[in-house]
Amino acid sequence: MIQRMSKYSFVIYHREYEEFLLALRDLGVVHITERNNPKEVDHLKAMLDRRANLVALRRTLADYLPEDMPEPKPLPTISEEAGEAAVQQLEHDLAQRSKTLSSIQLKRQEIAEQEIWGDFDPAQIERLGEAGYRLAFYTMPATAFTEDYQAEYDAIAIARNGASQYFVRLEQAGTSPAPDAEAIKPPTHSLTDLHNDLAMLEQRLEAESEALRATALDRLIELKAYDKLIDDDYMLGAARLQAVGQADDKLMLLEGWVPAEGAEAMEQALAQTGYYYQQVEIVDEDKIPILLKNNFFARLFEPITSMFSLPNYSEIDQTALFAPFFLLFFGLCFGDGGYGLLVFVLATIYRIKTKDGKDMARLLQWLGGGACVIGLLMGTFFGVTLGYAKAEDYFLNQDNLMKLSVVLGLIQIFFAKAVAAYKIKVQRGVKYSLAPFAWIAMLLGLGAMILLPRLELELPAFVPYIIYGIVGVSALVAFFYNMPGKNPFLNFGSALWTAYNMASGLLGDTLSYIRLFAIGLTGGILGGVFNQLAVEQTEGLPWLVRVPMMLLILLVGHGLNISLAMISSFVHPLRLTFVEFYKNSEFEGGGKAYQPLKK
Repeated sequence: MIQRMSKYSFVIYHREYEEFLLALRDLGVVHITERNNPKEVDHLKAMLDRRANLVALRRTLADYLPEDMPEPKPLPTISEEAGEAAVQQLEHDLAQRSKTLSSIQLKRQEIAEQEIWGDFDPAQIERLGEAGYRLAFYTMPATAFTEDYQAEYDAIAIARNGASQYFVRLEQAGTSPAPDAEAIKPPTHSLTDLHNDLAMLEQRLEAESEALRATALDRLIELKAYDKLIDDDYMLGAARLQAVGQADDKLMLLEGWVPAEGAEAMEQALAQTGYYYQQVEIVDEDKIPILLKNNFFARLFEPITSMFSLPNYSEIDQTALFAPFFLLFFGLCFGDGGYGLLVFVLATIYRIKTKDGKDMARLLQWLGGGACVIGLLMGTFFGVTLGYAKAEDYFLNQDNLMKLSVVLGLIQIFFAKAVAAYKIKVQRGVKYSLAPFAWIAMLLGLGAMILLPRLELELPAFVPYIIYGIVGVSALVAFFYNMPGKNPFLNFGSALWTAYNMASGLLGDTLSYIRLFAIGLTGGILGGVFNQLAVEQTEGLPWLVRVPMMLLILLVGHGLNISLAMISSFVHPLRLTFVEFYKNSEFEGGGKAYQPLKK
């Protein structure tokens, strides 16, 4: 549900404005109305850039943190100077390590180039030069380096690398270079010296890495504390922009939003400080911040709602309405009880070990557990078709599963249309919601008229007449009272257009739910294929070889299948719950999250 908000105006003497903002920050419940964009102010933009740099540094620092992280402690207070010094020191250490790593790569490249010539002492080349000779290094295509060429030009073969031949010549001063060959600069260091240099660089890199590992935890705490300091300053800076000067800027007028259930506590706190405030009426033009409050189950799906779109204040929170459908559709797309069990176990382990992200772990537990139950009902466990699922009359065989997907789609569509009708009732009143409710009743009645005779149920004689009456009354309301107060002919014309859109849209929307059947079936089939490959491709091998090979095929195959299933089981339920459900429920969205000024 969406928490009710109260709107307040605050009038503050300009010299007390900074102190007042600090008081609001300590209260931590007031969302200040944004009149000016803080991202357009240079010094606030610079704060965002510094925070982005801190995020990048923390991401890099994660490679040096210990595996067993200690329990998180309250962040210490840090000054801007100390925070900036920590950033500069970390950037220096990382840059130094990066420089050493680059030197290692260059040194390895130099070694690879010189290994072709072997290990020798460059001082000997210098002594040859003092005697009037030089040892020239060449490379040329190997096909041209014939015995005649060697004999004619006194070429000594050193090594062949691919299509290139490397050789040397002992030349006197004034001797022409070897024809058809490319001269190479002689090495200036021996291969032994290069390897020694590389070893020293690698030792330096290890020492620098060890120094980073030793200080990583302290650096992380400093970066987090500094990030919090910048965030507090940014929030205050943004809040300063939102006031409107009154009485020659002697007074500052500020507007904000407080959850209704916390408004009284805020008033009592401000009353003790002497600041002036007044609750004001909410008008249609107000962009009211959104704060969701749901039970323990629906709260897990709030990040998904926020990712798609928060409802606006005049709507209803649909998180609790789509959550069961998302859980069900996820399980149907996963399509395998073993895969669901694995997700549940991994999420449970992650929830036990992690300090953060427990809400995501709980969500994965629900999704994995639901997928396990639905997968067992579908009769597959790690690609193995369970015995009871092989019976032709099993209620979740392939034919029935397709029908179930269509039925579930119809249920969600009609439920979404009922939500849309209820939303109209809340927003505009009962009379405007009669036509939407009538369309639902008429369609359900027509469906009952078609299906009941086929089911061959023995019903009382008056039941069909009741259905006929419901359909008739609903048709009258839907066709002649869809725009209360308007001409009946306009109502009828509008109803015809609505009927056309509903007929075409209902068919397409319903068919889109068949993907639940197709994706779930694909996952089970692929699992079975990998099982078959593990058995058939290793048949005839000794058991000592066969068992590891089977395990490798199963591990790789099922791992790939689970990864694809996770992606599909998120993407397609998101499409069906958000696109189809929100479209049929006429969800508008566009709400802005409630962000109180707080530490």
